[in-house]
Amino acid sequence: MRRILFGFAAMTGFVTAAAAQDVTGNLKGPAAESVTRYLKQTRIPCYTQKGEETCRIIDTASDASLFHGSFKNDPTPHAVAFVSYQYDQTGNAMNQMAIVFREAGGRWMPVGRVDETVGMEPRQVQFGQGVIAYTGTVLGPNDSRASPTGRGRFSLKVTDRGVTFGKAGR
Repeated sequence: MRRILFGFAAMTGFVTAAAAQDVTGNLKGPAAESVTRYLKQTRIPCYTQKGEETCRIIDTASDASLFHGSFKNDPTPHAVAFVSYQYDQTGNAMNQMAIVFREAGGRWMPVGRVDETVGMEPRQVQFGQGVIAYTGTVLGPNDSRASPTGRGRFSLKVTDRGVTFGKAGR
């Protein structure tokens, strides 16, 4: 019986440690330090064993990627961080958010955040006319939820008032 309890305690500790991994090591480039600070300081709604509460983004994150660029209509450097996170920490569903930053006077400041974006594993990121477009992995017609193989093109519209998510046009 002790072995079973010890095994369960060890497994629980392992799962907790795995969920609390630091994803900031994946972040590279001039905005990385500011993005890391944002992830460590910003709290979002989350659901834990205790119920509804707020958690630091970093504590819910399982992956992060960072892309830099400038808009065609604004040469100011911008960056977008995509963060995979788990709102409901009692389940296994993953969410993704996008956080856009702008460089001003040597400092990277958040422009806005969209908590529910689609298209995991963002790639082919392009900065256009006030829009950041990217390709992401989605469920294909015959996919299981555990192994998506589809691709979709999505966009983030960036304005002075924030960021909005949408499906990119062709």
